[in-house]
Amino acid sequence: MLNYLARLLFIITVCASLFACHKPPTLDEKLALSLLMKANIRPGYAVNMVTNNPRARGKKAQGWNCSDKQPLIDALVVTCKNSGRSGVYLSFTHEGKKLLLGKPWGDETLRNARVIAVRQKIKDIQSIHLINNTHAIISYSWVYHQHTPFSNPQLKKLITLDVPQPAQASATLINNQWTIQRASL
Repeated sequence: MLNYLARLLFIITVCASLFACHKPPTLDEKLALSLLMKANIRPGYAVNMVTNNPRARGKKAQGWNCSDKQPLIDALVVTCKNSGRSGVYLSFTHEGKKLLLGKPWGDETLRNARVIAVRQKIKDIQSIHLINNTHAIISYSWVYHQHTPFSNPQLKKLITLDVPQPAQASATLINNQWTIQRASL
């Protein structure tokens, strides 16, 4: 009889531990923050910039040249090179490529790039509203927290730092893993 009870207790313990191991993770603030970080909803405020000027030098010079981009060169985000008799072009350094969104586009005449001018981050999780066992709405706030070298004086004046902005994201439990389905800023 004692042997039977020991076996039964062992089986119940194993079943209980297996059941406990297969429970989905609880959606708390720490998990919600990590999900939002992984989703990389929006890295910041981005601007388009022209990365070459085929008419920067010569008899009829127009537009910008390397001396105009000296603050970006000093910040070590771009290098500027003269090309042929009249053109100049920018190349992104390793640090500059971290601020680049997508790849530069265009042709030999005009090339553009989209770069982050003001970085943003998630400030805090305000609430987590569980709609049912597999769906939740996460309310959080984000802030612009740093102007990058690509930010110009107008943006620095227009976009103030550390002002909380409300946002929401929809989280869904799929295969025992919480994932962000939609986020609105």
